[in-house]
Amino acid sequence: MREQLLHLLFPNVCVVCRKLLLPAEKYCCSSCIAEFNPFKNPSESERLFRHTIASSLGETILFERGWCRYQFHKKSPLQHALHAMKYEGMFNLGTIFGRQLGEWMLSQGELGGIECIVPVPLHRLKKIARSYNQSEKIAEGIGELIKRPVRPELLVRKRYTVSQTGLSAMERKKNPEGAFQSAKIVNVSHVLLVDDIVTTGATLVAAALALRHAGVDKLSFAAVALAVNE
Repeated sequence: MREQLLHLLFPNVCVVCRKLLLPAEKYCCSSCIAEFNPFKNPSESERLFRHTIASSLGETILFERGWCRYQFHKKSPLQHALHAMKYEGMFNLGTIFGRQLGEWMLSQGELGGIECIVPVPLHRLKKIARSYNQSEKIAEGIGELIKRPVRPELLVRKRYTVSQTGLSAMERKKNPEGAFQSAKIVNVSHVLLVDDIVTTGATLVAAALALRHAGVDKLSFAAVALAVNE
């Protein structure tokens, strides 16, 4: 009753299309969510995840598992929702996307012995500007579902990098190199590394290498969306 009254007094709108939301809807309306273009199953997303990293970077980094919930297309409703999550203060969207990812992971059964979740960190200046790290919010949503702790302190971004948006494939590969640093010794054998969008995989790989250098033996990746060829 209270939520219905609040909805009447302060109606919410969809972050994508700006239409009024129904009382049961949060952030995005059902019509826009229907256009988010999810992967058919976790196996399909993992196959394309591996292909993206191998083809974009010209190399293969060994990782145990890879999960993505949606296919990312430019100028799509999903892009608008992710932009709102990242730049417009809609950080709770990150938690919602994270829960969806957690459900997606659990639907496949075995998680391969993942011990903790590490979000890809923002540089401290970017975090001050935004006041939150969207990848950390996604990680928290995943953690709620798969019952694993989120350990943001295990990885820091030591070098400021420009946004990957608009960079060439080669620039995307070079931009995050050496940008991350982990604790000197990490007493965790299998980490789930989490980001919001994967385009080439360069950021995830750079972060993964920092964790490897700190002693992490196994790595798995998870992201809300994976960019696909237009």
